[in-house]
Amino acid sequence: MENNETQTERSRLQRDYIKRTSDSQKALITSQDSEDLTIKSCEFEIFGIVHDVSFRHYTLRRAQKLSVRGWCLYTQHQTIKGLIQGYTRSFEAMRIWLRYTGSPTSRIDKCVFGPTEELKYFSYDAFTILNIPYK
Repeated sequence: MENNETQTERSRLQRDYIKRTSDSQKALITSQDSEDLTIKSCEFEIFGIVHDVSFRHYTLRRAQKLSVRGWCLYTQHQTIKGLIQGYTRSFEAMRIWLRYTGSPTSRIDKCVFGPTEELKYFSYDAFTILNIPYK
């Protein structure tokens, strides 16, 4: 069995395919970019085994990795409270991480999120761990 296409024809077909794929991806990225520029913000509280399991430090690392801003702290009621702000994709990824993952030795029984707000500007420069008692 002989392949009737020449190397030149295969190269041209491959270039055309790459160009079409590239153009469709650009259109998709452009529509996603406008949605991603929305800054979302909400408070959260996490219940379960979250004290003495490095939960705040893992939260800090995850927030830094996702470019999410805000804060978190331990409460007197053995929970963790905080606030997250980020662009849509990062914000949603952080919410999923807080609800289902947490630190490796933690146990998340319940994660309550406050209302989600859309902001024009970030209120925080970075994500931080607060060491003040929260009542």
